[in-house]
Amino acid sequence: MALTIGQIAAVSYNALVAKNRTAANQWSESALMKELERQGAIKRMSLGSNIEVPLDYRRNASTVFLSSPFQPTSLSETEIVTSAAYDIAELSISMNWSKKTEVQNPSENQKIAFVDQMVKNALASHDDAIEEALFATSTNGFLGLITHVAVAGTGSDGGIDSSIEAWWRNQQATYVDDTDIESALTTAWNAAAKGSGSSLQPTLLVSDGATQALFEGTQQANQRYVDTDELKAGFKILAFKTARYVYSQFGNTKIYGLNPKNFQLIASKEYFRERGETQEVQNANAFTSKVYSALQSITDNRSRLFVVHT
Repeated sequence: MALTIGQIAAVSYNALVAKNRTAANQWSESALMKELERQGAIKRMSLGSNIEVPLDYRRNASTVFLSSPFQPTSLSETEIVTSAAYDIAELSISMNWSKKTEVQNPSENQKIAFVDQMVKNALASHDDAIEEALFATSTNGFLGLITHVAVAGTGSDGGIDSSIEAWWRNQQATYVDDTDIESALTTAWNAAAKGSGSSLQPTLLVSDGATQALFEGTQQANQRYVDTDELKAGFKILAFKTARYVYSQFGNTKIYGLNPKNFQLIASKEYFRERGETQEVQNANAFTSKVYSALQSITDNRSRLFVVHT
């Protein structure tokens, strides 16, 4: 007897996920997600009740130049670490098919082709939804860049209110058009870099395609691209200082500046693109199986992130 679609999905799902995680396919339709993966900003780990992020948020208060060799030094308890806490968001995609689909695909080869297409679509939908949600404030608990990198630089994030805690504010600058967009980017980039080493400087810029094109138009005389192989594949990645500038179909006129040490997408190691068991739908001649992920975007230092906006 030929295998059912559910049996083929159970057997082949892990192999199809592995195939879609290869260099040629992982985030293959998203320059942003591909770049976050390349820079190490997507972390897979075991999660608890929430995601708690330690913050080394200030210089030791006892740091002082001595006025004399016998000047008394502070014995107050050292308080340099606090934490931000993020709830875990959930993403689900249903793969549903009817018994009629089984009838219409009687051979195993037909069923394998159907499963292959259904799983590929589920994975692409999964990844597309993450990228879209990154440009929203919040999507049913999943936090977007608007939360982490606010236009005003303020706002509450990770349980910390930056209107009270000034050290938790992100950097921001404004531009009008192509005459001052490069200057605004330089101002925001320098503020986020703080004169530090490259590991904490912005390494990734993202906006919509039109805004990237506006910036590109100011660089015609000394335009810089990175990764010519990706350019051939259709991803136009410009360089600004030491950062890579990509665009997203879900982006807008805001240009976000990020780095993988201070902005990350945290996903459950056990439940990322995990496929549930096939179940028969009650009161229907149909079956369902779900792809599930537990994840959240987080930051451990908003002051290292920036947004340039109109």
